[in-house]
Amino acid sequence: MQYTFQRNSDKVSSRQLIIYFCGWGMTPATVSHLTLPDQCDLLALYDYRTLELSDDIADLPWDSYQAVTIVAWSLGVWAAEQVVPHWSILPSTQRLIAVAGSPYPMHDQWGIPSQIFVGTLEGLTDENRQRFNRRMCGGNRYKQLYDILSERPTTELRDELQAVYDSLATSEAPETMPHTRLAWDLAIIGERDQIFPSKNLSTLWEAVNVPTLLLPDGYHYLFDLWHSWCELWESIE
Repeated sequence: MQYTFQRNSDKVSSRQLIIYFCGWGMTPATVSHLTLPDQCDLLALYDYRTLELSDDIADLPWDSYQAVTIVAWSLGVWAAEQVVPHWSILPSTQRLIAVAGSPYPMHDQWGIPSQIFVGTLEGLTDENRQRFNRRMCGGNRYKQLYDILSERPTTELRDELQAVYDSLATSEAPETMPHTRLAWDLAIIGERDQIFPSKNLSTLWEAVNVPTLLLPDGYHYLFDLWHSWCELWESIE
């Protein structure tokens, strides 16, 4: 994985940290408009061609943080489930919020239907990618996002999705009841999501007893609905 680290202040040590797991093919720029609370830093993780954490992450000021909030979007929910349980350096977590994603990203009942997931991987081209972006954003509603979404080359995105698929193909999903590795506090779902069907996400999170917030006008990209990180996690307070 790659990461960016944003310090909120160079004068005092921050007491809180937000860890943000990006979606597939995304960069931290997709949440750059969200303002940080006082004394709160942001660590954004992306690029799941590998789930290995960079060694220099250990050099971040972990001892100063009293609480950590994890926000995972789309395929980032799956990535967080793989990484966080083995992340021994992580301080006590205060909040865990899943946004438009599932621990089972390729699943006919709990994620993206398998045929669609495989079809996206096998047919990914520059042209298809533009269609995917329009579906993610709900048509042309967020044209300002398109420059951000084109930052990474299509070949890199294909390699990333292939790596996720390979990992999923070697792991067995439960046949009847799902389970999660993390104790999620809230799952936010866009009712108009054209990537992860909202019905599948609702079925999953209800089965694992995680409260959900269904946004009737929400598409797959939901971060345009908030101006700050505080607005997002106020949903669970």
